[in-house]
Amino acid sequence: FRSEKSLHAIEQLSCWSLSEPALKRGVCLGEAMLLTRKLVNLPANYMYPEAFTQQAAEVSVASGLELEVWDELRLRRERCGALLAVSAGSARPPRLLVMRYAGTKKQAPIALVGKGVTFDSGGLSIKPSEGMLTMKCDMAGAATVLGTMQALAALQVASPVVAVVGLVENMISGSSYKLGDILTARSGKTIEIHNTDAEGRLVLADALNVALDERPSHIVDLATLTGACVVALGTDICGLMSNDTAWQSQLEAAAGRAGELLWPLPMHDHFAEQIQSKVADIKNVGEGRWGGAITAAKFLQEFVGTTPWAHLDIAGPAFYDSAKNFMDAGGTGVMVRTLVELVEGVK
Repeated sequence: FRSEKSLHAIEQLSCWSLSEPALKRGVCLGEAMLLTRKLVNLPANYMYPEAFTQQAAEVSVASGLELEVWDELRLRRERCGALLAVSAGSARPPRLLVMRYAGTKKQAPIALVGKGVTFDSGGLSIKPSEGMLTMKCDMAGAATVLGTMQALAALQVASPVVAVVGLVENMISGSSYKLGDILTARSGKTIEIHNTDAEGRLVLADALNVALDERPSHIVDLATLTGACVVALGTDICGLMSNDTAWQSQLEAAAGRAGELLWPLPMHDHFAEQIQSKVADIKNVGEGRWGGAITAAKFLQEFVGTTPWAHLDIAGPAFYDSAKNFMDAGGTGVMVRTLVELVEGVK
């Protein structure tokens, strides 16, 4: 957005010892990552639920994807009470997108689900200014899913995939959801609100339930979900939590092939005790600070049933505050390559 540009595009790129298929694959993955990074980098006055929806429509037309857009009226008809509560304080209306890639195999799709909080003020549990400055990046999960869908279509991957993205702003007004509120998610489960800044899991709760309607064989969700995961793993490693060891192993193997870093965190049953509510089915945060990334994942697990599922907390590596020797500052496009490898590897 500078009047005088300090960064300039490469004028010519020459490649040696690369086959045409390898070069084409690199271009497809590179363009998908650049799409993801662009969406993450755009500020919230440029990138909000309706604007993301327009970007998704353009990608869908160009890539031959089927796109279904749920506006606020449809979300109310579908009883998406958790997602709608998060969006209630904003003048920007929410959206939920369902994107379908048919592939060539006649089998149940893999579901990719993304958190799309296009700006997160924290709501009534407001963030301090320094914690709010980069919250344009809180939709990185949604951007990663969109970039991955573009790459899968461009590479003509055989397996079918469905993507579900929940898009909201978490803002403050007289209509904001409040601490102590009881929400009813689309699944019918009731949620007591203890912190309005634990909003991404509420958006995902309804998005995951929508994904189940597609009868997927497996689910992966991606979200910049918790600061606790950054405390645990730093800014270069994604947290991985799952209800299925075989699916978790496939994701680890895909990340290894893609050269991306993730690390599994334990999902023992006792962590679920921390999200039990005295007045509702569950509450949206655990007890205190400890194990916050895991209790958030345990909350999400309540909405996936018995379907093999994995949660990727990308809060650390989705956005760099300063440049690395291999990546400029800002959005990174992390996990696009891993997800493509994962879908390609599914038999």
